[in-house]
Amino acid sequence: MRVFMTGATGFVGLNIVRALLGAGHDVTSFQRPGARRQYLDRLPVRVVTGQLNDHAALCAALHGTEAIIHTAGKTSCNWRDIDALEEANVDSTQAVLDAATACRVRRLVYTSSTATIGSYDPVPVPANESVELRGFRARSPYALTKQRAEAILLGKHGGPECVVLNLAEVVGPYDHTLQWGRIVLAVAAGQLPFVPPGSGTFCPAADVGTAHVAALSRGRGGERYVLGGHNVTFAAFIDAVAKVVGRPARPRRTWPYALLRAQAQIQETLQPWLAWPPAVDAYRMRVFGGHHQFDDSRARRDLGYQPRSLEAAIEECLQWYREHGFLPSDSARAGLATTATKWETA
Repeated sequence: MRVFMTGATGFVGLNIVRALLGAGHDVTSFQRPGARRQYLDRLPVRVVTGQLNDHAALCAALHGTEAIIHTAGKTSCNWRDIDALEEANVDSTQAVLDAATACRVRRLVYTSSTATIGSYDPVPVPANESVELRGFRARSPYALTKQRAEAILLGKHGGPECVVLNLAEVVGPYDHTLQWGRIVLAVAAGQLPFVPPGSGTFCPAADVGTAHVAALSRGRGGERYVLGGHNVTFAAFIDAVAKVVGRPARPRRTWPYALLRAQAQIQETLQPWLAWPPAVDAYRMRVFGGHHQFDDSRARRDLGYQPRSLEAAIEECLQWYREHGFLPSDSARAGLATTATKWETA
């Protein structure tokens, strides 16, 4: 199948590309000018350069395409970035749908997030796709723009069949943007900043890629699918990292979590006058303090989603970092501290 992709240079996107190629698909990647392609260029894909708001360029690139996987987007949870979020998450989705409709593409798979799905907190019960987003998570600009993108695709009339995949916390290879792989590096460097008290759902990156491939043929048009796998406390996740890395995960700070949250909020408020952002943004700190777990039974049933073990995902992440120079020698570990302790919102 000829598959057109956006966002192929990102962490999740690269795992999707690898899965597509492994399944024998022909992949075209649509990239903005100046995109960082050092990892994508090592894979046998056709690359077309252009802007998602250029309808003519999109239609030209889509010629002969049977399906689209739209993964490009922005993940900030800071209201200062709302214009960029609107452009990257909402406007680009409308543009891709319009081009897909004009070019008579059969299917469009959209990479979304469990940030658009409600959760049962403080009682950690896995939530499925039907749970409405409420509370502070519903006020995140990231969640709001991803919800609007989903609504564009699922509320359309005519055009391609649309399938939405709602990813939980992704762990695995190609994490060059340092999402949860940042924890792997922090533990490996002995620079774990703290241990969050909450819990979440983790999904192996390679299996997320495979699920996107399955959604091209097995996903039901108009449906959302949670891609999860492992509902665990963040402390248990960090313990699993420590086991794979082979060294204890001793946090640098043991301050009360409420104090760490307050510190992040103050730093974020004062960010325009500070030289560096907080290690974790205030919104993410609040998420880390709660329980947000998700039920992936629909994806298991319809897509054949079978996530591998959490330890296997962590090992794949660690091995990729070893192969690509993210893990220095023991004598250079101290220099890793700055990189390993500045977490970003996934």
